[in-house]
Formats: sequence, structure tokens, C-alpha cells
Amino acid sequence: MKKSGASYSVGTLDEVKRMPWRAGKRLRRVQESGRTGVLLIAEIREPIRSFTDRAGIVSIRENGQKICSRDRYAKAPKFVELAPGLHDLEFVVIRFRESKTSSFRRAVELRGGDVLVALCDPVQPNTFYRKSRTVDSWFVGILSPPEKH
Repeated sequence: MKKSGASYSVGTLDEVKRMPWRAGKRLRRVQESGRTGVLLIAEIREPIRSFTDRAGIVSIRENGQKICSRDRYAKAPKFVELAPGLHDLEFVVIRFRESKTSSFRRAVELRGGDVLVALCDPVQPNTFYRKSRTVDSWFVGILSPPEKH
């Protein structure tokens, strides 16, 4: 299911052609340990010393409190443990120089061992090897623990 807003789109994890290798490794470790929570992956290609007006912060909030974020200084996938149960999460991209923000809310129910994976590809300057998207793009899904035989 794809939803679009004025400055963002939301798709499912099935639409992701290839998970970044560091994210896949982090996800496997989290699932093997049986932990429950959120894995935030931000596809940020901006160099640390970039002078772009599109520099941004990708974050997830719960009840108005930031639970995790990624930016051009901290690009590695971030896992945050959450208790099993219902969570009202807000997915946010903020760009300071442009004074633009995109966000959406989603209520999710996590069972023990579930990992909510949120991959964000925010609008960024184009590079010679990859053209940027025109809207902040999120791919969200809950992965249950693999069944043991």
C-alpha cells in the first residue's frame, strides 16, 4: 500500500529491491537475539562537510519524544528496543535550511521478537552515481522472528 503526501511517500518493505548490507547484518543480529523494537535505516548519501540546503535529519518519535534518529554524521542503522504492545509512532524528516518537514503517523502492534523496519530515502542533492528522489520516501514493515524448526 503506497500513500503519498505533499512531500513524502510510504511504501512496504516488499518494494525495497535490496536492503543495505549493514542494515541486513544489524537486522539478523537483532532477530537472533529475539529483541523487539524499531530498526531505522536512513539512505543518507551527503558527505559530512556538505553545504547543501537539503541536509536533513530522519527520526522516529513516540508520544512526541524522539526514540531514534539518523543524519549525515550518524548514518549506520539504529535499533531501539520497544516493549511488545501498541505504539503510536511518528516518522519525520526535517531539513533546517529549507525549513521543510515531512511526517506521518502510524500505530503499530509489536509482539515479542517483532522488529519494525523503517527505511527512509530522503530528498538529497543529486550525485553523479545516483539521482535523488523528489519526495521523502519511506518503506515500513514489521518482520516477525523466523520460525525455528
